[in-house]
Amino acid sequence: MTARPLLPRRTIARGRQPFSILQGLRAVARSFEPHPFQRLPVATNPAPADWGKLVRRSLGQAAVYLPVGLTLLGWPYAAKCILDGHV
Repeated sequence: MTARPLLPRRTIARGRQPFSILQGLRAVARSFEPHPFQRLPVATNPAPADWGKLVRRSLGQAAVYLPVGLTLLGWPYAAKCILDGHV
């Protein structure tokens, strides 16, 4: 009784094939191909910018970040002015 190889011959032969430069170049070219989610739509026009929404969002963020930033970065100066070296 002879032992059967674990892998068929065609798998072994395929594993020994040298790397093809043309296959590599083809794969690189395909990676640059635009996909449907990257293409610009031709059936509809792009939506206009909603500047009011952008301004409201920016002002809302500034209303939170400015006081927090001033508090975190300004407390040493405020403590210096309040205590005036009387510690």
